[in-house]
Amino acid sequence: MTKKEQKQECACGCCCGKKAVALLGGIAVSVLLAVGICKTMCCTTKTMVVDFERVQVEAEVYKSIFAEQKKYEEKLQAQLTLEAGELQKEEKELMDQKSKLKEVDFKKKSLALQQKVAETQQKYQLQAQQIIMATRLTAQKVQESIKNTIEEVANKAGADIVVSKEITVYSNDKADLTDNFINALNEKVKPVAYPDPATINFTVGAQ
Repeated sequence: MTKKEQKQECACGCCCGKKAVALLGGIAVSVLLAVGICKTMCCTTKTMVVDFERVQVEAEVYKSIFAEQKKYEEKLQAQLTLEAGELQKEEKELMDQKSKLKEVDFKKKSLALQQKVAETQQKYQLQAQQIIMATRLTAQKVQESIKNTIEEVANKAGADIVVSKEITVYSNDKADLTDNFINALNEKVKPVAYPDPATINFTVGAQ
C-alpha cells in the first residue's frame, strides 16, 4: 500500500476521507509557511522541509484523528447499507403490486417512496458532513501545539525557514526535518478528544 493509499477513504462512498486529508494538510501547510522567518537579515538563510504526507500517516496525533473518523464512517456505512436494503425491498414490493393497483394509487405510492429515498440520502449526507466537521474541529484543537512544535524543531536544527516538502521542487535529505518533526509530535502533542459527530449542528451543504 502506498502512502497516499494509507490516507483514509470515506466508508460511506463519498469524498469525506479525501476532504479530511486535504483539510489537515491545508492546516499544516499554513502552519509550516508561517514559521518561515529569517532570524537575521545579514546571514545566509537556511531553508528546511517537512514531508507532511508522511506526518499524516506516521504521527500519533493524526493516526488518532483518522482512526476516530474511520470508526464513525464505518458505523455510517453499516446504517446506510441496512436502510438501502429496506428501501430496495419496498421498491420491489411496490413493483410486484403494480398490476393490482390503480394507476393513481401506484403513482401516489411511487412518489411517497421517492420522497423517502430523498430524505434518507439527505440524512446520510448530513451525517457524513458532521464527520468531516468533527475531524476539522479536532485538527484545530492541535494546530497551536503543532505550530509550537515545528518552531522548536526548526530552532534546534538551525533552520530559518521551514516549508512543506510537497511544494518544493528539490531538497536533499540533509534539509529534511520530517523524522525530527514526527518524533517531536509524538513526544509533545497528545491525541485530543474527537467529538461525537451527531452533536455537531449545521445546515446540509455547509462546509
